[in-house]
Amino acid sequence: MASVRTTSQMAFKDNDTSRPLSPPPAYAPSPQTLTARPWPTTCPRPLLMARCPTATLLSGSAGDEGAEWEEGLSPISLRINTSVTVTSDDNMVCLVDTPATHANAIALAVVKALQQSSSGQCGIPMIDEEGRPRPVRIHVDAGLTVGGAGNVVGNEAVIREAARQRGGHDVLRRRRSRSDDLDHGGRAEEGGPEEGGGSPAKRRRC
Repeated sequence: MASVRTTSQMAFKDNDTSRPLSPPPAYAPSPQTLTARPWPTTCPRPLLMARCPTATLLSGSAGDEGAEWEEGLSPISLRINTSVTVTSDDNMVCLVDTPATHANAIALAVVKALQQSSSGQCGIPMIDEEGRPRPVRIHVDAGLTVGGAGNVVGNEAVIREAARQRGGHDVLRRRRSRSDDLDHGGRAEEGGPEEGGGSPAKRRRC
């Protein structure tokens, strides 16, 4: 009887639904979280796109393409002015070199200085932030303008010859002016007594 009673009590305990259930384990999610969580199939997945290098063929001439390519860069612009302007008259200008030769020498010196003062020597950076070479633009004005009359422009030999010729012309001009003055003075002395009606001695005698 005791064994039967113990077995019936154990069966009653197993079939008793009035007692609360045991709590879920700590790692199990709550029922609300399970119902609120969307299904993996409905979740949007991020789309990853890689930026691939592209090349665009621009229509136009090669010069236009070069100009458009240089617009995106930071060029180094230099302006060299070796022009000579002569005004007024009778000027003598001695030039050691022509303006074009002088400008060419300046441009070569500037380019050499830029190469020596590159970013490797803590100078001017010759590439931009993307590693592209920076273009160098050199504008040269080597004009020669002469206004007026009697101007001489040239090297030392030309100026010496012009000065010698001009000096000879000046000497001849002075001689001519002196001879003209002497001729006018002699004529005035000869014409004076005739216009006055004779010499002063003759006047006294009268």
